[in-house]
Amino acid sequence: MRKFIPVAEPWLGEKELEYVTNCIRTNWISSMGQYIAQFEEGFSGFCGTKYAIATCNGTVALHLALEVLGIGPGDEVIVPTLTFASTAFAVSYTGASPVFVDSEPTTWNMDPSKIEEKITPQTKAMIPVHLYGHP
Repeated sequence: MRKFIPVAEPWLGEKELEYVTNCIRTNWISSMGQYIAQFEEGFSGFCGTKYAIATCNGTVALHLALEVLGIGPGDEVIVPTLTFASTAFAVSYTGASPVFVDSEPTTWNMDPSKIEEKITPQTKAMIPVHLYGHP
C-alpha cells in the first residue's frame, strides 16, 4: 500500500473552529459578515495599504489583479510550469495568453535563466510563484 504524502495540509486550531462556528450560528457566512471586514482591515494594515479585498479563492484574486493591471487579449503573461492550475487559468480568463517558463531543479521555481528568452513585446506581466518555502 502506498502512503499518501500531501503537498499542503490545512491546520485549523481552536480559534478558527470558534470563528467558523460563530459564522454558521449567526448566519454570517457571506461577504456581509463581520469577519470579512475585520480581515480586510487587518490585512490592509499588515500590507501597509489603504485597501484590501478578500476573495473567495486564489483564482479570483489572481484574475482580479490581472484585470486591475489591464491585462487582456493579445497580452502575454509569464508563468511557471510548476504551479497550481489557477495561475494559468487566471491569465486565460482575461483573454491573455500564459507563457510557461520551466522550473529549475533546486527550488522548483521558475528558472531565472530561462525567463528573458520568453519575453516578447506582448509580455505585460509575470506571475512568479514560490513553492515549498522557496521564495
